[in-house]
Amino acid sequence: MTTQRLRSVAVYVPGLQAGGAERTAAVLASGFHATGIPTTLLVDYEAEANRGFVAPGVRVVALPGGHGRNVLALARWLGQERPEAALAIDATASLKLVAAAALARVPTRTYLSYHGYGSVVRGRLGRLAYRLAPILTRLSVATVCVSQGLAHHLVQDWHACAERVAAVPNPIPVQHAQPPVDAAALAARPALILAVGRLVPEKRYDRLIAAFRELPSDTRLVILGEGPERAALTTAAAEFGDRVRMPGHADPWQAYADARVFALTSTSESFGNVVVEALASGLPVVATDCGGPREILAEGRFGRLVSVGDHGALVDALSRSLAEPGDPAPRVARAATYATFRVVETYLDLMSKPR
Repeated sequence: MTTQRLRSVAVYVPGLQAGGAERTAAVLASGFHATGIPTTLLVDYEAEANRGFVAPGVRVVALPGGHGRNVLALARWLGQERPEAALAIDATASLKLVAAAALARVPTRTYLSYHGYGSVVRGRLGRLAYRLAPILTRLSVATVCVSQGLAHHLVQDWHACAERVAAVPNPIPVQHAQPPVDAAALAARPALILAVGRLVPEKRYDRLIAAFRELPSDTRLVILGEGPERAALTTAAAEFGDRVRMPGHADPWQAYADARVFALTSTSESFGNVVVEALASGLPVVATDCGGPREILAEGRFGRLVSVGDHGALVDALSRSLAEPGDPAPRVARAATYATFRVVETYLDLMSKPR
């Protein structure tokens, strides 16, 4: 348990647009606030997709636009407010926080975080943050990676300072889940497969649609999210009519409550918030063995793992999960280990350690 509370904390993220890291920033800030710590959430620009996860008592400050202006404004804010700790969410924010803290010259303890593998990071600053990981991890008190696999990747492939890298999972507001009361209630649901995430190439929803083609004709598929792949996926799904729906970005909890099976077909996931959300909702999970899901599912104890790109294994795992969705209780218990208050306590323990 945490022995010392922070006097104040700032969480810095580029924005609250749709995305796992962005939601993590909102949930973490709210979690810090819930412990009684004055908390400020700093963003580069206004966005609404994850704004609903920010608790009313969290102060939100929008910095002026442009990376250079962001850094200068962040430095001024740090100099004026002097929070005891500042946490950056994602690689780009981590780079900018280190620069701002150097300019501000304040005793604020800085913490960085990486939320994805270097091979899928977007933007020049994000890529630069990986190349500079050996320096950045030494200029901060600690750097958080959202899984053991990502921590290993940052140290082994990008030469981060191992002594200052810690693996801490994302906080998941599992209290919003609506799991079925028992296995019979889950099995009685319509044969609906749910996927949740941005419509981007690395999610490989085209492979999920291809697998769907071989499932029984009463099966339906819902892909919840938005992104640049919408047009291509709409074309791929056209043959199924209303059996495949892509309703856009929305709060997923009701969708989990309607589904019988959850599917994730990504080529790379450093963690996988949606996997925990699905477990909290009692759903059987079929996931590609692409990083974070292996840790969440405890190497297959709490869900089915299939090799990336193995079409036959994906079809078989979906078929089996639809036919026998199983007992939701162990999945719900597993998801509870990622509850927001537990993860916040882990962060506070990390932030309470001496430099």
